[in-house]
Amino acid sequence: MILTTIPTMAAGGLTAFDATLVSTSIVLVFSLLVVLCLIIMLLGKFFDWVQKKANAAALDELNAPAPPASPAPAAPPAAKPAPAVEPGIPGEVVAAIAAAVCCLEDGAAIQSVRRLPRASALRRDAWGQAGLAQNTRPFTF
Repeated sequence: MILTTIPTMAAGGLTAFDATLVSTSIVLVFSLLVVLCLIIMLLGKFFDWVQKKANAAALDELNAPAPPASPAPAAPPAAKPAPAVEPGIPGEVVAAIAAAVCCLEDGAAIQSVRRLPRASALRRDAWGQAGLAQNTRPFTF
């Protein structure tokens, strides 16, 4: 005997309503995923457009004609003597402070930055030396 209709089962079987509900839910979920993808894509294009507009404005400012140069001063002021540095202050700290002070003065410019050679390339602080001693002890049985 050939069945022409889908039989319904009382204990957990699928009915036509169940199939409609499942298929409608799947279609709805995937269509909302497509809509979310489109929204994210459009937002990306919008942010690219805003960034391109900001870059064009910055490029226009850079390409603007420079104001006429002022005449050069007659004689440069005498160089100031280098200040004394207390012992124990790292060179990086002194360089950072000097750069900050130089930026605050009118017409001052940093002409070069050079690294000073370190006193010892393998110099470690107390914690570093303790860790080195701890981890390189010979094994004893």
